[in-house]
Parts: sequence; C-alpha cells; structure tokens
Amino acid sequence: ASASYQGPVYGQYGESAWDSDSGTYDGSDFHHNGDLQNYFEPWEIHNGKIYGTMDDLRLEHPRVQEKYIAMTKALIASADIDGFRVDTPMQVPLPFFKAWAPAVREFARSLGKERFGIFGEFYVTPARYATMTGRGRDSTMWGTDQFIDGPATLKGGIVYSYYWYTFSALVHDMPDLADGPPLAYREEAKMLDMYDPMSNRTEYAMWNFCNNHDNWRMQAMTGAAQMRMCLAVITFWPGVPLHYAGDEQDFNTPGSALDGWAREELGVSLAWRAVRTTPEGNPADRDNFDMTSDSYRYVQRLNALRRAYFGSFGAEACDAVETPADQVEQVLIFTRGCSDDDRVTVVANFNTTANKSIVFSTPWPTGTRLVNALTEASALEVTVAIGHRVSLELPAAGVFVFVRGDVKPIPPSVTSVTPAHGSVVE
Repeated sequence: ASASYQGPVYGQYGESAWDSDSGTYDGSDFHHNGDLQNYFEPWEIHNGKIYGTMDDLRLEHPRVQEKYIAMTKALIASADIDGFRVDTPMQVPLPFFKAWAPAVREFARSLGKERFGIFGEFYVTPARYATMTGRGRDSTMWGTDQFIDGPATLKGGIVYSYYWYTFSALVHDMPDLADGPPLAYREEAKMLDMYDPMSNRTEYAMWNFCNNHDNWRMQAMTGAAQMRMCLAVITFWPGVPLHYAGDEQDFNTPGSALDGWAREELGVSLAWRAVRTTPEGNPADRDNFDMTSDSYRYVQRLNALRRAYFGSFGAEACDAVETPADQVEQVLIFTRGCSDDDRVTVVANFNTTANKSIVFSTPWPTGTRLVNALTEASALEVTVAIGHRVSLELPAAGVFVFVRGDVKPIPPSVTSVTPAHGSVVE
C-alpha cells in the first residue's frame, strides 16, 4: 500500500516541505526512490540512496523507529555507551529524531546515565541544523519563542561556521574574517534552541574544530603558529573543542579522507608513508603516543586551563561572549567566563604575516593585572589602563589568553622520559 510521508522535512535554509503526493510503498523498511544526487532538494536528501549504494532506511515510519530504538537500547546496555555522534543527520527525517532521541535519553537515565549526549555532524547551514537542535526552529520561528512541535532532539553537533572563518583567514590569507565568529554566534542564537531536557536549562553544546578528515590538515597548508592559534580559540570559545587525532603529534600529511590517507594512525592505507613532510620523513610514521611532544603538552595545557577557569560549566552565564565595541580589525578579541573572577580574555591575530600594535577595551576593572596563561614561564603581563583599555604588541598569527593575576594551578605534565619515547632498547 502507498502512504504519505510523515512531515515535514526541512531544507538547507530552514524551510519546511510537506508530502503533497501519496508517498511510496511503505511495506518495506527501506525507501525506493532512486539515488541521492541533489543535496539541496529537501525530499531527495531525506529519501534518496546515498552514493547509489547505501540503502536508505524508512526512518519516518513508526515500525522502523521502534526497531531502531530497540537496537539502540541494546547497544547502550551491552557496550556501556555514554553518548552518540550521529553521522549526516541532515539526511534523517525529523520525526525519527523526535521519537528516537527522547526514548534513548529515557532509557539511558534508567541506567544512571543522567547526561547522555546525542550530537550530530552538522555539515550543513546553521538554518538547517537549527531544525534539529533542541526542540528545533524552522525559518519562520527565528528570534521567537516558537519551536517545532515535539520534544528536544539533538543536544548539539559538529559545526563548520567557525571552522570556515578560521580556515579561510589562516590558509587563504583573509584576516578580515576575524569578526566572523562573534557575528556567527549572534546570528546563530536567533535560530537555535539550546534547551537541554536533562539539565532543564540552556547549554551551548556545539563542537568546534581546527581540522577534520574531510579537509587537509591546517598545518599542512600553513604552519604550527596558525594551528596553535586556532586551538587556543576553540578551547575558550563556547561549545566543545574537538581535536583531530594526530594534531597533538604534528601530523602534517597533505590530503583528506577522500584521498584515502588522512586518518594515518587509523587507516588501512599506508600511502602517506611515501610523503616526506619533514627532512626526517613523515611524523605519522612512528609510535605516536608521545606525551612529551610540544604539541601534546600544548593541547594538554589548553584543556587544563579550560577546566581550571570554566569548571563544570554549571550556569548559563558560561555561554556569554563579550567583545569590544571598538573591535580591532583582523584581530579576534573576546572575554568569557562562568564568574567575574574566572573569566579569560582571548586575543588572536588572524593576520599571518603582520605584527599588530593594538589597543582595545575589556570588561576588566582599571588596574587589573592580566597574565598570558598560555606560557609556562616568563608570561607576558599587562595592566588594564584607564577606561578598561589594554595595549599590547601582537605577533603575526599570535594568540594570548589573559587571566586575572597569577595563573591558577593546573596538573603537571610529562616533559621527558628515559629512555626517550620511541627509542629502541637493546
């Protein structure tokens, strides 16, 4: 028998689309609509067969939803899972998430998992992922207290907006995009519902990144300074910093997963071994669990500082971002914290070739002593002048993370081991 699809489905611009015809034969657990070719056509992206090879589940049908929910519960219970990263959720009809997500959360709670996470890979426009974040909003609901009917679905996801601003600025020499992240955050707030039914409050839970398997590693196209600047920004920006495996060991193989070798330490192909990216060869071609490497310790310090100053993120104030009214061109400046005493001010130069002499306003009181927490020794110190203003010299692609007074204690890190990591003992 034929049956209409449960609707609506949503397009890349947050627009809704309803089934005006009779659907397709629903006795099967799979769609029979042909191959997915046009990713911007709402019906095709939800109901087509991706790559012409992967059968598309009829996830809008209650029968299929019940099977999927049963499978998910069994997986959580048997493997002690604490959360899911959902691949390509933009190809899944929203009625599925409206049924699956609350059922999964309820089951997880029965096992004592009070904060079970469900996140998506949001390789789409903010308008599209707004429809499947929290309770969801379509394009007619932005800036209002209206939401798509039904319970909350995904808590957040991997977002590309901030990545493209940073990547374009650092790789393609477009430093004026430094004002992009604050703009995106303001506009995104009008679209997104960040309400979390598990904590009963709003929490910004998007995942931000500097590298991913679908694109070349940033350091393969620029350098270590640019990469480290990006890592500092995503660590203290709202949301969750997402690190691509190998960055902490300076992997710099050109290419992406589409080339077959981006996941050097996980992939089957060893083609990257032939690519000498340093005089010593390819950094990936060794035992890469070196806790003493400079980049590993840099990421470790960033995470420790984030934990020391933001703690458990137990208040909505943690997601507030303050930027200077007199924003400096080509420089990203923002202040964020869960309390007045534990705020951090990040200053990042998106210009990769020119140093900057800058003056900017901050929320800090006049006379406050600010210390750059990124360095372990001989840290830069500045004093907030009259009018809450700070003056400093900012190197090309440089970044400072200022905190009030002395840097909080953080756990120690391993600086060396004997024998040296990766050495052969005979």
